[in-house]
Amino acid sequence: MGTGSDPKRGDAVITQAPLPVELQGQIGQRLREAYVELINEPVPDRFVDLLQKLKQREEQGQGGKS
Repeated sequence: MGTGSDPKRGDAVITQAPLPVELQGQIGQRLREAYVELINEPVPDRFVDLLQKLKQREEQGQGGKS
């Protein structure tokens, strides 16, 4: 009946064979390397400034409520 409206057509993507163990290991290693690079990058100055301003506001708000 329907050529593009058959909901079962998308099921083929879900039932694909798993990746070989060697490839999974390589992908995992690359992801770990990327993560280490990311966490070792410095926090941008504008984020540090925003966090400091937020902390100041919180401290000022708490001081006035007590």
